[in-house]
Amino acid sequence: MPMSEFVTIAGGGLSAEIATAGAAVRAVHLDGFAHSLVVGAADPENYTAGNREYLGATIGRFANRIGEGRFTIDGRGSQLARNDPPNHLHGGPKGFSTRIWTIVERAPDALTLSLVSADGDEGYPGTVEITARFAILPDQTLSVSYEATSDRPTPVNLTTHFYFNLDGSDDIRGHRLTLAADRYLPIDAAALPTGTIAPVAGTPFDFGAGRLVGEAPDPLDHNFCLADAPEAAPRLAARLAGAASGITLALSTTEPGLQVYDGAKLDGSIMGHGGVSIGSRSALALEPQGWPDSPNRPEFPQAILRPGETYRHHSLYRFSAG
Repeated sequence: MPMSEFVTIAGGGLSAEIATAGAAVRAVHLDGFAHSLVVGAADPENYTAGNREYLGATIGRFANRIGEGRFTIDGRGSQLARNDPPNHLHGGPKGFSTRIWTIVERAPDALTLSLVSADGDEGYPGTVEITARFAILPDQTLSVSYEATSDRPTPVNLTTHFYFNLDGSDDIRGHRLTLAADRYLPIDAAALPTGTIAPVAGTPFDFGAGRLVGEAPDPLDHNFCLADAPEAAPRLAARLAGAASGITLALSTTEPGLQVYDGAKLDGSIMGHGGVSIGSRSALALEPQGWPDSPNRPEFPQAILRPGETYRHHSLYRFSAG
């Protein structure tokens, strides 16, 4: 298999290192701080070898879970791999996070990558062409945008699987999280949404005024409902503040959902930046995306891409200190 290339883009006090394997962001650095603001593997081979924890990776063809790996579009059924038994997760065992993407254009402050996903890829119908653009904006913001087209109706729901630790520490639980969501999706024992759309008010899932990650429900691996459909332009979805560094992340997105995962299953087997193992709850995943299992839930915002349409996703990650 071809090895990954690593490209650094920078500008205005912020830099990001991106792997062509999985279109993954391996590191993000803010001037004045030695540590990366996102968790990544110290060994570059982790990315070429499949990046099993999805560290900073682009996820597709469908981020999150599809119940029992099955869905039907226009009366035609598809069966996908059940790589998170009994469900399908993050596009399957050979999803977009495992592929070597092609460099289309590079500049000092931007990188554009492309990928073609053939008809039948991991069981999905239709040939899908995708571009991913990473750019550093002047206000210490990392911009991530995706576009995709398909020649057949197919689910498309992409995300960037960042794991954040703004302090460069081995524990995320002292970070403070604020979410612009008044609803969330309860899950079953396999982390699949039950179908209920529940208000956060009066529950431990209410992050509207901000709360420590360590005060969150256990486990925390839930979709928070930002909107009932994708927006035309990014709007504020979340704020995350480091306990020790004083660094704050403001995340804005066009997507209708935000998956929040506390990293409980990270097992320490991967060594991260600075010789710190990536252990349980050492990082927080914030994944802007469509709602999970939407192909089987007509009451959820839908993520079916049809011929003649263009899928668009735009997320902004603005970092500030002090």
